[in-house]
Amino acid sequence: MATSTERIAIFSDVHSNLEALDAVLEDMADQKITRRVCLGDVVGYGPDPVACLLRVRALSCLKILLGNHDYESARDGDLEHFRDVAQAGVFYSRSQLSPEQKIFIRNLPLVWSDGDYTVVHATLADPASWDYIMDTYDAEYHFNFQETRLCFCGHTHVPKIFEKGDEIREYPVKNTFKFKPGMSYLVNVGAVGQPRDLNKKACYAIYDPVANTVEHRRCNYDLKRTKDKILKAGLPEFLAQRLALGR
Repeated sequence: MATSTERIAIFSDVHSNLEALDAVLEDMADQKITRRVCLGDVVGYGPDPVACLLRVRALSCLKILLGNHDYESARDGDLEHFRDVAQAGVFYSRSQLSPEQKIFIRNLPLVWSDGDYTVVHATLADPASWDYIMDTYDAEYHFNFQETRLCFCGHTHVPKIFEKGDEIREYPVKNTFKFKPGMSYLVNVGAVGQPRDLNKKACYAIYDPVANTVEHRRCNYDLKRTKDKILKAGLPEFLAQRLALGR
């Protein structure tokens, strides 16, 4: 059970984008954040899976969760359910990660709770199915399995806030959001390494248990350097192009 009143940085979907991760970590330091939770998918897609995993492990996060790209990168199964560009990122991560790093990833949990909040990479409805919460219909099903007041997720790469009262409502993400008494919330923290909300800046969230708020923050990073590294690694050009488009 959480007793700390410190703010907590919650981030997801780094996807081997070291420049984006470093920019987010620098912003966390500027915000005097010392408590962090990672919602998974540290690897996959991008050119720096090992460096990103080392960075995240060195943070001594409250918890690091397992994402679907992490899961596939740490095993040798087929990838028929992944698109070609996603497969390329996983195969690259598999080739770079050490046996010890793969064991570490395979032992990561799918879900974790601390006090009044729960974290999951995709959905609490069936965490290992990696289903997407895209709209209020998906969120309604998820809320059937949410036992804490708050839940934070990633996976879609799109920051969103869903509220459960008499009905399910979706709120636009605009900086700081105040939670209402008596309501339950599902907060998608967005993506550090591959945003898909038409905003190319890296995204993460800060939960303030005292102010009862969540703040989504956006950070510029050296996108050109990341794109050059993607191409140098022999990864699909589309993976470099999409970063500049935020999709």
